[in-house]
Amino acid sequence: MSDLPDIEAMLAELDKKMNTVQALRDEAAATAYTGSSADQAVVARVNGLGAVQDLSIPDAELHSSHPSALGGKILEAINSARAQAVDDSNAKMIEALPGFGR
Repeated sequence: MSDLPDIEAMLAELDKKMNTVQALRDEAAATAYTGSSADQAVVARVNGLGAVQDLSIPDAELHSSHPSALGGKILEAINSARAQAVDDSNAKMIEALPGFGR
C-alpha cells in the first residue's frame, strides 16, 4: 500500500500555498495603483484588490457643458488603475506559485 499519496504532506503544501496567497492578498490591499482618463483629466487611485481609494476630478470637468462625458472618463481612470493592479498581482502570483494561470 505504499502507492497511496502522503496526505499529510499534501495538506502541509496546501496550507503553505494558502498562506502565500493570503500574504499576497494582504500586500495587494496595501498597495496603490493610479490610472487616468485618456485626456488625463480624471485620476483614480485603487488598491491592489481594485477598491477605489481616491478619485480626482477637476472643477472644470464637473461644470463642463458636456457632463455626460464625465462618466466615461471616470470609468477610464478606474479601469486603467485596476488593469495595473491586476497585471501586478498576476505577476506576483505567478512568481510565488509557479504554474498559476497556465
